[in-house]
Amino acid sequence: MHARKIHSIILLLVLITACKNKPEDASSEVKNELEDFLITTSELTLKFSHPAPKRALSFHNMDIPPEQWKTEAKEKLREILRIGEITPGNVTELRKMEYQGITIHALIMKIDDNLTIPAYLLTPDPAKTRKSAVMAIHGHGEVEPAIGLFDDYHHFFALELAKDGHLVLAPELRGFSTLNDLAEQVEINRLDYWIGRYSQFTLVTDGFLYGNSLIGETVEDLLRWEEWLSETYGVEELDVTGISYGGDLTIIYPVFSERVRRIFASGTMGSFSVIFQRCYNAPAHCIPGILEWMNRSDIAGLNAPRPIVIHYGELDTPSPTNASASYNETVPQSMEELKEIYKAFGAENAVRLLVSPDSHHEMDIPALLEFLDSDVESFHNEN
Repeated sequence: MHARKIHSIILLLVLITACKNKPEDASSEVKNELEDFLITTSELTLKFSHPAPKRALSFHNMDIPPEQWKTEAKEKLREILRIGEITPGNVTELRKMEYQGITIHALIMKIDDNLTIPAYLLTPDPAKTRKSAVMAIHGHGEVEPAIGLFDDYHHFFALELAKDGHLVLAPELRGFSTLNDLAEQVEINRLDYWIGRYSQFTLVTDGFLYGNSLIGETVEDLLRWEEWLSETYGVEELDVTGISYGGDLTIIYPVFSERVRRIFASGTMGSFSVIFQRCYNAPAHCIPGILEWMNRSDIAGLNAPRPIVIHYGELDTPSPTNASASYNETVPQSMEELKEIYKAFGAENAVRLLVSPDSHHEMDIPALLEFLDSDVESFHNEN
């Protein structure tokens, strides 16, 4: 009886195995045939890129007086970015602290009933000689490293400026840190961006549906903070610096400002044409349709004759692992175009290209401090 039971179990296992394997073997053969049939990438042509853009309002395409070009290009950029009338919202100081000899004020500005945005005001030691006010604009990541919480490619640049005697305003940008999800307090909704929970960049794509861009809305925020700084602290002139996405904003936002004196833009200014397909940048940089009208060099040129430094790390070049790659092959031509614009405004010497040796995508603190210590007039008058 025991042997018969064992025999039955063995027979059952054999039948189960046979029933299981036979269809799988047949299915596997068919599957292999289907896989062999499918089209592969080696059979396709995959070298797509968009045709060369028109750049209809680029300086080198316009045969009109420089001031007329500036007026027309500025208004087109305003239209594309949808920059409206700017009024600062009510600003509340939440708290302040002393940190490394600097007083840091934690501020929030009310945009409307559904949104408030933060910034940090860094006031220097009163015993130090007061230098210029500076708008310090962080890049992808967070504002906190810029003011001293931990080190990354920002290298505490807002804090270092304050230590050097500058009054520094460091706004937190939409899509980052505490503004990572602008719909955080709305159940189910998500308007997130950098290092979001789902990484769909919905803050950018949702804005596109309404004709808005994240970069345009952020430019408006910077103009609001500048207006508040003027009203509250009597600042009528200020300098601007930023890196990466903050570098883009450093050349774009001053176009709509009458107070900016000098610009130090790090990790930006190559052509828009490569920032996604070759440099793998995230979509906050996107200005829809911009290449139909102008390029980064034209936007930077709208700041003429203000002194401007374009800064790169020598090693910030395209590679499969570099998602910034700002020092790419389009930089030389972009710089030539920028210099051409400045020359037309009698300020060719007010443009400088600075490349930091053995550096990656990172702020050069000594170079930044040296530039902001320089005399504006001597900058224009150099041979």
